Amino acid sequence: MSKEKIRLGLIGCGGNMQRAHLPRLKADGGVEIIGVADPDESQAEALMAAWGSEVSFYEDYRQLVRNEALDAMLISSPHVLHYEHARLSLQKGLHVLVEKPLTVASRQTKSLINLSDKLKLYLVVAYQRNYMAPHVYARELIRQGELGELRGVVAYVTQNWGSIRGWRLDPELSGGGMFMDTGSHLVASVLWITGLEPVEVSAFAENAGKAVDTNMVVNVRFKGGGAGTLNTFGNAAHHDERIAIHGSKGCLVFHLHRWQVQSVLLNDKPLEIPPHIQETTPDQAFFDLIRNDGVGYSPPDFALQVARLSEAAYRSASAKKAVKVSR
Repeated sequence: MSKEKIRLGLIGCGGNMQRAHLPRLKADGGVEIIGVADPDESQAEALMAAWGSEVSFYEDYRQLVRNEALDAMLISSPHVLHYEHARLSLQKGLHVLVEKPLTVASRQTKSLINLSDKLKLYLVVAYQRNYMAPHVYARELIRQGELGELRGVVAYVTQNWGSIRGWRLDPELSGGGMFMDTGSHLVASVLWITGLEPVEVSAFAENAGKAVDTNMVVNVRFKGGGAGTLNTFGNAAHHDERIAIHGSKGCLVFHLHRWQVQSVLLNDKPLEIPPHIQETTPDQAFFDLIRNDGVGYSPPDFALQVARLSEAAYRSASAKKAVKVSR
C-alpha cells in the first residue's frame, strides 16, 4: 500500500541536510520536497542534485513558508535561527522537525512548545539517539523502576573540532561551541532517558583558541538529590561517547564510538532489546506522526530542560561560580 504523500519544505540545505536527512527522505518513499530555502544557492543546487530533481528555490525562507502549499517543514539551519524558522512555520500551520538544539534560549523553546500545542501541530527535535533501540529501551526500564532511585550520571562526548569550519565557530550563529552542538546530543540523551530535572550547574569552559567553547566540564545537581557530570572535549582525536546511569538497584552504561553504538550494559551484562522496541529515525517518526494523526506524540518538553541546563552551563562558566537553573 502506498504511503500518504507529505509535501515538505526544507530550510537549510547544507551538509547535514544533504548527508543525514536526505537519505531518510528517500528511504521513506512518500515524501515530496516542494521547495527549499538557503542563502547559499550552491548548497541548494547540491541538494537538488542529490535528490534527483529540481524544486522551487528561495534565498529567503519566509517566501518558501508563505508561497508554497506544504504539510511540514524540516529545519537544519544555524542554531540561532531555529526559533524564527520554526515559529513562522508553525504559524503557517506546518508540522515542524528541527535539528538540535531546538533553540539556544529556554524562553524561545518554551514559546515554540506552547505555540505547537495551541495550534495542535507536531514539533519534533532531531535527536537521533532518542530513536535508537537501546536508548528507547533504557528509558522504558528506568520508568519501570529497573534501576531504582537514580543517584548519579557520568557522561562525556569527544570529537575533533580541529576540522570544524563555518557558522559553528561563529557565536552569533551557533549560540555556543562544542557543548551547544555535539554536546546537545549528550545532554538530551541523559535528560530524555532518565527524566531527571537539573536544578543547579557548575561549569568550566575552555575555548582552546576558538571563538566558541571547545571543552566544557559541567557538574549538575538534579531535583531529588541526584548528581552528575556532562562533559564535552572538542580537541580529542575523534568521536567517543559514554553515559553511565547509576541507581539504587542497578546501572546502565552506554558506549558509542565513531557515531556507532558499541555496547550497552545493564548491570555489566549486554542489554537485550525486546522485539516490541522498534528502532527508527527522527525523520521517519515525524512522518509517521503526520500520517497517523499524532498517535504516540508528546511535546518535546525534555528539550526545554536541555535549553535550561545549557543556558545555566554557559552562565556558570562565564561567572565562574555555580548557578541555579532557570524555571
